[in-house]
Amino acid sequence: IKKMIRSKSIILYTILFLFLMLFLLFYILGIARYVTDFEENTCDMTYMFEYPQYVRISLDNEIEERYPRYGLYAYGEGFITEKLRRMYFSGIPVLFIPGNVGSHEQVRSLASVSLRKSLKERTPFHFDYFTVSLGKDYSALYGGMNEKQNLLGVLMDETVYVSYCIQKILSLYKTNVKNIVLIGHSMGGVIAKGSILLTSNVNTSVANIIITLATPHTPTLVLDSAVATYYRNLENHLNEIKDAGVSVVSIGGGPRDTLITPTQIIDSAADINVISNTIPDVWKSTDHLSILWCKQLVLCIVRSLFDSVNYNQKPPNIFSKTEERMQALSYHFYQHASGKRLHFYKETVQFEPGGEWIENIQKHYVWTNKNLSKRTSSIYLMIRLNGQPNYLTIDTVNLESKDWLFTCTASRIEGQSRVCNWGWNLTNRTRILPDPLHRLRKTVDLNLQEIKYPGVTHIVIRITPDDLEKYVAVNVDLYSYEARLVPTWGSLPLLKSLFIKPQIKISNLGHIRYYATFDSIMDVVTVELKASECTDPKHNAIVELLEPWSIGVTQIQFFTIVDNGPKTMKIQTKYKYSNVSQNLRITLDPACSYAINIQQGGIIDRISFALAILCVFVIGLCCSIIFLGSVAHSIAVRFLARAITFSTTWSDWLLGGLNQLPFITAILVVSLIHVTCGALAMLISIFLYFLNLTRMYEDYLEELLMASLQHFNWVGRFRNMKNNAEEHENTRQKIFNQLILFILWCFIAIPAVPSVLVWARNFSYDMKLSTEDPLLRLSWIVLITCNTMGWVQLPSNNVKSRSQIMSSILCFLGWVILLMGAAPHPPFYQYYMPPIIAATFALNFIFS
Repeated sequence: IKKMIRSKSIILYTILFLFLMLFLLFYILGIARYVTDFEENTCDMTYMFEYPQYVRISLDNEIEERYPRYGLYAYGEGFITEKLRRMYFSGIPVLFIPGNVGSHEQVRSLASVSLRKSLKERTPFHFDYFTVSLGKDYSALYGGMNEKQNLLGVLMDETVYVSYCIQKILSLYKTNVKNIVLIGHSMGGVIAKGSILLTSNVNTSVANIIITLATPHTPTLVLDSAVATYYRNLENHLNEIKDAGVSVVSIGGGPRDTLITPTQIIDSAADINVISNTIPDVWKSTDHLSILWCKQLVLCIVRSLFDSVNYNQKPPNIFSKTEERMQALSYHFYQHASGKRLHFYKETVQFEPGGEWIENIQKHYVWTNKNLSKRTSSIYLMIRLNGQPNYLTIDTVNLESKDWLFTCTASRIEGQSRVCNWGWNLTNRTRILPDPLHRLRKTVDLNLQEIKYPGVTHIVIRITPDDLEKYVAVNVDLYSYEARLVPTWGSLPLLKSLFIKPQIKISNLGHIRYYATFDSIMDVVTVELKASECTDPKHNAIVELLEPWSIGVTQIQFFTIVDNGPKTMKIQTKYKYSNVSQNLRITLDPACSYAINIQQGGIIDRISFALAILCVFVIGLCCSIIFLGSVAHSIAVRFLARAITFSTTWSDWLLGGLNQLPFITAILVVSLIHVTCGALAMLISIFLYFLNLTRMYEDYLEELLMASLQHFNWVGRFRNMKNNAEEHENTRQKIFNQLILFILWCFIAIPAVPSVLVWARNFSYDMKLSTEDPLLRLSWIVLITCNTMGWVQLPSNNVKSRSQIMSSILCFLGWVILLMGAAPHPPFYQYYMPPIIAATFALNFIFS
């Protein structure tokens, strides 16, 4: 019976081991795919035509003395710089605010492109770009507590200073300038909103437009109470932005920005939330820094600001009405279907006489001017409305007309057919599509049942003589919406692909548009398009993943003859409504027939990246203990020798003595808190713990070596075999327990890293960090004492009472962490972890 039980246990453990190894393999593959599955950075670089100059603008002496590390500058190039040095400003003020560790010089791309545009087009106005230097502070990681000035640390200091800068900028203008445009990158976008909401120096309405670039409106990490308090205060005042009529645009970098996710750039106070690879005529995903110099995006931002100016006002200024501003901003960030400038569509258009009217009654066809002779009049393509089918898709190539799509009533007889005299303009319903061949591509999807104009009989496409000078193609597709729905898989795609034949939709030649809807949310979708029977060697298809809860967030994938493999598309923002799911819009090449297969992404695509980071951290930690122990020890000895001017031999002896005298070590490490900062002392205690752990591993290896040598002693081999086995087992268990505790210490100390960075940066000014969070400082004292004194130990099997106490405390701690994760804003509670764990360890010491 014992043999059967033992054999079953072996089989069970073997299966469990294989399952865990397979699980680990999936995570390793997922990490590799996550790191490598990014589109290349295809943004064009912006260049300055003249050397950029930054003219310092002084604020009041009191403000300069209070914020000596900050500064206000005006951007200029060439002859413009001389006017700035004389403090002569006559344009529309724009203030750029850098982000975490950002520089005021990052304004140069936006400012230079804007300056060149005003000079090239000779506009009656220009924009004056100002920028602030915030000392390259770690504003995203460190909030601090400034008790002397009764402020909330770094973020609030920067916010107040920016509000003073706004006051100073407006005072530089001789004309009555009352408003300013604010542009913030990363944390600069948060500060831009805070400067008009959380200070009394300026009113909320002082900013007419706020543009944020890759700004974490929802924080990723909140490592002290000051950052959490700042975000909460800002959230409580966000409704004041809409009440004041401020237009807010939040732009994210998309998949390439690994620091700020698309979910974080969604701002509840913003009128437009969009990611760069969704913006028409940009179509580029940017990383966290290239969003500032990506030429396609910079041009879009600059054009939107120029179109937001009221030319009729003297002097020209930003539109005072929110609706007029939003018309320009929405055009450039959402539509952009009629060129680089905002175009106002006429509701009705009169058709020119003498045009050529062509009516084709086919449901699917392609019209081109390939074999047409040169024309001096327009061509009108007519599509008859007869009730069936109910959907129409038109896809055009190289059609540059601003007004080109209409619906009309064919009442005039011309020759043997009826034509229209005028029509209602439908061009405002069109949009542009990205094209892998870099052609101008316009498209529209019309539900013909929703066209309520009375008596209309046709849809008309107008092609002007200017359009006919180069190749133009018009693809027409009339269809029933239900017939174009592609079946989608549900859950367990791996099992279904093994045992069930996939449901593949086959398109016909001439078909352009297909759709895919989902009954429930799928985080990852895999799309496969296989082309056949193609008559065009440069065929291509486009798939768009639409997220209805975030209008400005769309993911786009191309299928070409070179790159036609399956594409993985991921949900980028957090969905808000349980009854709304994502959907796909597929644009096919009418010259091909396609086999369309859509299913849920596999387990590798749906990897939990946070858990993968944890696995990699643990593996890296074990490797460092095995291979880097001697390196860390030699670094500690050399540092100690330089610090106390001892020889390395004495430093090595002293370091070993500290390991044997934990009480003295605790006093020395805690005393550093009053001289430097608590965070530094916490990291030093963890480093000493790491040295102790490596020393334990080296001693264990030495014991194994001595035990192997005893095999040559045949007399003592059988005598000491049992005792050695028990000792090795106890040593392994002890090392394992210490490793678990060390991992816990490392995660606890994460909030200490920003404080140490700030302390190291300001070390030349002040050796002590006076702005450290007092709650965290107290937590570091408790944790350092427990760590160096060895008061925190995992319970052994022979101590039942202590084991029960420690287990109860750990269970309680686990429930607290779960409750924090289920809160509406989990990042706001991250900084509570060190105090909670410090209190847990203190209770464990008291009751045990």
